Amino acid sequence: MNNTISSLPAPYNFVQAAKQPIMYTYLITTIFIVIMNILNVWVLSRPVLRSSSCTYYLLASVMPVPIFIIVTPVNQILVNNRGLYISGTTVTCKLVMFFISTSSLWYASMLVCATIDRFLTSSTLVHLRHFTQVRVARIIIPINWILILIYMSPFTIIYYYDPMSSNANKCVQYSTTLISIYLISRVIVYYVMVPLLLAIFGTLTIYNIRTQRHRIAPVNQFNGQRRTESQLARMLIIQVASYLLFFTPSGIIYILVTFFPSLNTSYYATIRSLAGAWQQGGYFISFFFNSSRYILPEKI
Repeated sequence: MNNTISSLPAPYNFVQAAKQPIMYTYLITTIFIVIMNILNVWVLSRPVLRSSSCTYYLLASVMPVPIFIIVTPVNQILVNNRGLYISGTTVTCKLVMFFISTSSLWYASMLVCATIDRFLTSSTLVHLRHFTQVRVARIIIPINWILILIYMSPFTIIYYYDPMSSNANKCVQYSTTLISIYLISRVIVYYVMVPLLLAIFGTLTIYNIRTQRHRIAPVNQFNGQRRTESQLARMLIIQVASYLLFFTPSGIIYILVTFFPSLNTSYYATIRSLAGAWQQGGYFISFFFNSSRYILPEKI
């Protein structure tokens, strides 16, 4: 009887079992993110592309990526491999939570600006095309970043370091009605408005191109024009679908953990890490999106 009991397998530990896959996933995707974004900067920095305002938005979308790499994948690798939390002090607890959210919104906002720029470029209205000048992009980018910094600044005060907390990283969120309202607004902006704007202006861009094609060349359909249209349509569909595919799971987990503190356990923290690892794909495949974007504005 004792031999039978001693031979029973140990109970499955999901948290422990997920540590190694999460660490390797973050490590591999981090390498891809670095390589793809270096290539992205190299391609977009070519002189022939610097005359396009869209190029500046795409270059600006790369800038928050190094911050994201430090506070998310590198942090997760250290946690899973060494048990070291970057957010494990009074100051870094606030800064890590701030930069995790801010870098993601910076990145998303620049993609939205690039999409709107393509729509304006394809417009038949001259006064709209005036907003696609490089000098306009140079003004919009810093203003956009300043507004995001102001909007995300509450993250530096809604989290605090509690050495007595049951959370592994000891970084705890205050729970008040005002904070809940603010976090809801962030969810709406990041997980609803961003993909919605990408879809709306992407669709309008396709409509503008088709309208111009039928008006200017209703009979002769050049292969180059058909190729440009199909590239644009495919790129926009993949861009929106990819954003939803890679960012929605982490958004759902974020909402659950944020508004239901009882779910803030090691089990759900592991699920959130898995969702975060999945979200990584939304950053390194952006190179393929950008390689289409820098060609399209010139052809439009």
